[in-house]
Amino acid sequence: MKNNRIRRTELILLFAAAVALLLATGCDRNDLLKFAGYDRVSLMRRNTPQREEGVARHCAELLREGRYDDVIEMLQPDLATAESSRQTLTAIHDILAERSPVSLKVIDAQTFRDGDARITNIVLEYEFPPAPKATGGSTEFLPAEWAFVMFSIRGADNAPDKVSAINLVPSAQPIEAINAFTFENKGASQYAALAIGMLLLAFTIYAALVCIRANIGKQKWLWLLLMLFTIYPVSVNWNTGHWSFDKISFGFAVPPVPANLTCSAYGPWNLALGLPVGAVAFVIYRRCRCGSTRKTTAVETSVS
Repeated sequence: MKNNRIRRTELILLFAAAVALLLATGCDRNDLLKFAGYDRVSLMRRNTPQREEGVARHCAELLREGRYDDVIEMLQPDLATAESSRQTLTAIHDILAERSPVSLKVIDAQTFRDGDARITNIVLEYEFPPAPKATGGSTEFLPAEWAFVMFSIRGADNAPDKVSAINLVPSAQPIEAINAFTFENKGASQYAALAIGMLLLAFTIYAALVCIRANIGKQKWLWLLLMLFTIYPVSVNWNTGHWSFDKISFGFAVPPVPANLTCSAYGPWNLALGLPVGAVAFVIYRRCRCGSTRKTTAVETSVS
């Protein structure tokens, strides 16, 4: 009975340690990025191609100034000749030119190949300060606003870069607030992922402690080394609750982290759920070994 109580207490402590470890690995984005030697600005600069960023910034400023003909020259031919392009550009201009921005920065940049072409998607964030606005003889005070301007830029080695898509999404919040780690407005998908992550962490800690206490000679160090490897087959977007199974990655960490919160400079948090192969294998090995030892002892006792 006493041993059962001790084991129950250990499991509770392990579960609490798993919760603390899971939350400590990523709730503050700046602190997490510092472990990799970056801050948001330097990480974004590292991942953003400078030429395409220049194209996006130049095109956005031309739109703010209402220089539509110059913008159309930067578009791909099929987009430049489309009847809806002028209307789209005018709508974007009306939002960007309503007041002067206080900041402009890149918040996302992704590049991939499409045959011989190179596609770069860049998102710029404009921040507009609060400002008064006269309406019908009275003055209305406009709150601070943000605008996310998305560009898709298509380039090739022997051709100039051309803008293949432009879109704008207004926002009442900056990207930092939208993608902040919070428990507000989260559903069953996020909480299920969090519970699984905590159980994975608790199980891995439990397996490591059992291995450390086990009297198995030099095999102990091999098992502990194997426990540092993790296969991550699942990633859960903390904002949307979407589960992704399309990318498998591998991790090696001290201590082992089978569930971890990861993030980019400004993007959403992702909860990576891993399979602690070494811990699972050790627990199975330990149970099989203990079972065979009990059978041998029982046989010896019956013979004697």
